[in-house]
Amino acid sequence: MNNITSVSNTASRIDSLRELIRYHDYKYYVEASPEISDYEYDQLMHELLQLEDEHPELIREDSPCRRVSGQPLEEFTSVPHAMPMLSLDNTYSYDDLRAFDNRVRKGLGQKGQEEVEYVVELKIDGVGASLIYRQGIFQQGLTRGDGLMGDDITLNLQTIHSIPLRLNEPVDIEVRGEVYMSLKGFEGFNDSRIAQKEPPFANPRNAAAGSLHLLNPASVAKRPLSIFVHSLGYVPDWTILTHDDTFNRLQELGFAINPYRKLLVGIDRVIEYCQECEQLRTCLGYEIDGTVVKVNSLKFQKQLGSTNRSPRWAVAYKFTAQQATTFLRDIIVQVGRTGALTPVAIVEPVEIAGAKISRATLHNEDEIKRKDIRINDRIIIERSGDVIPKVIGVLPSADERNTPFVFPTACPECGAAVVKPDGEARSFCTGVNCPAQRQRRIEYFASRGCMNIEGMGTSVVKQLLEQGLIEDILSIYTLKDSSDKLERLGSLDGWGDKSVQNLLANIEKSKARPFDRLINALGIPQVGSKMSTILAEYFGSLENIRQAANEELLSIPDIGPKTALCITAFFSQEQTRTLLAALDALGISKGNFSIEADVIESKFSGKEFVITGTLPNLSRAEAAEIIQKLGGKTSDHVSKKTSALIVGKEPGSKLEKAQRLGIQIITAEEFAKLMVSENN
Repeated sequence: MNNITSVSNTASRIDSLRELIRYHDYKYYVEASPEISDYEYDQLMHELLQLEDEHPELIREDSPCRRVSGQPLEEFTSVPHAMPMLSLDNTYSYDDLRAFDNRVRKGLGQKGQEEVEYVVELKIDGVGASLIYRQGIFQQGLTRGDGLMGDDITLNLQTIHSIPLRLNEPVDIEVRGEVYMSLKGFEGFNDSRIAQKEPPFANPRNAAAGSLHLLNPASVAKRPLSIFVHSLGYVPDWTILTHDDTFNRLQELGFAINPYRKLLVGIDRVIEYCQECEQLRTCLGYEIDGTVVKVNSLKFQKQLGSTNRSPRWAVAYKFTAQQATTFLRDIIVQVGRTGALTPVAIVEPVEIAGAKISRATLHNEDEIKRKDIRINDRIIIERSGDVIPKVIGVLPSADERNTPFVFPTACPECGAAVVKPDGEARSFCTGVNCPAQRQRRIEYFASRGCMNIEGMGTSVVKQLLEQGLIEDILSIYTLKDSSDKLERLGSLDGWGDKSVQNLLANIEKSKARPFDRLINALGIPQVGSKMSTILAEYFGSLENIRQAANEELLSIPDIGPKTALCITAFFSQEQTRTLLAALDALGISKGNFSIEADVIESKFSGKEFVITGTLPNLSRAEAAEIIQKLGGKTSDHVSKKTSALIVGKEPGSKLEKAQRLGIQIITAEEFAKLMVSENN
């Protein structure tokens, strides 16, 4: 009996702690009026964690501890929206707003001076998300995706403290909102990334979007994300009649609602409030890029309906991007992690919307030529999206101008040739050992679709580079020859003799990867896995590819002028020749092992397959590789050319399209049997 009483008391204490933490979460993250110190809050959370660890049978779905307990994901699942998650049409002038009002009144059959009731809200510059609750418990969260299908990011969303895991009432409801990062949080977050020698994000919106697509919820939990809920999704029973009353109801349920909104009658009042909101943007503490104007009556919203992409009852009014004039002092060219060259304007510092601007993007070589931008010109700077400054034009001057800027033909980081494929706006460095691209190239080389060196993911590559244990692709294979480096590696956090030996074994194993994988691993611009297979089958060795003339490449089906130019430019570089010679010495640059994609006569030969959903014990990349081995091709899109659709668990819209076109459907089980029969 005492034991029963003890468990009962524990359950009661756990319930009490959950309620307390929920209350203080709401006060801190939604109302911004905390009632206890961080230390006191941490003590409550620590006690709850300890009690739940001791009594796992008492853990509930809505426990605050679930915010940080999700396991890392392998990938996100695509899920259909119960009701399309549409985007908004944009307007950029008050005339546009009046035209919107005219369309609304016409759609409602209103005439003369009769005015419509609107709700005007701030347009938060964040990332759209859908939150689904069953009986008041948070069940699922989705991205907008294409409006019809979104990624399931439930585990990431439940780490955001302003998203309630349990509502104040047990209702079934779907709401939509905007996930954002405050300016203060963004600044601190970027500071921490810089301190850890990681690249900072360009703006709060990018930081929020990148955070929501991390595969490890524990990492998302460390990022300062918040949400404002702004509308309903699919709700089975909703008796409220207006959008404004909807906000009040959502607030009662415990959702975070932006306080800056107004119920207004007539478009003139709407325009006045839009002007007021534009003055707010510099003192809010988070980014906005406009307002959203919505018809207040839910009955009228239903009557007006929607187009395929946007509702007819709502519109976004985008603020004018803020501008200033200054002088262009220099143009530098930066090399990104993918090898893309981006020109950057160094300008006389100028303040725009409260921020001191000393740099601005020039986008690419074509933009500089089109706008005829030259050093020492007087220029107009605009904060595009109110965050990223860009040069939008040159002001006329009586002074003599400098000569036109000449875009580099050699990489400013490594000296390798720069290529600009026909039809491309960007130029690319072709150097395999370019310092700016080093980490990205090594990560790609070691990735599953290339040399598949297990255990050499992003964090390990970054660690090895920072510790000076590798310098380039070649040094991956010479790591085993340095006892000093191996000793240092084994002494690092997370490493030991066994993990070092496993890494070395996986590196050694990669030497026997198929030839097409090696070509793909080199990261040749315009050359992916399919093109790598074509080159491997045709040439048989890297040396043969290196010696191939442009004309010979163009004679091969599927190789066009852009790809041929990139291949010849890549193999003509001294850096490439040096790497190939070193790989040759290690016995991994020749075509002396068979291509795994040996084509055999099979049910796959000459056919095109599309894969949708999750296959058991097999990634899509691995399935595509098997199909190619058996002589087939893969595509990302269903079309009349598709021979069959391979369907795994939770298929997307591709299944419906394939059924509509009468395309053969192969289940995951049938695909597994086909593989077995073809390999016997």
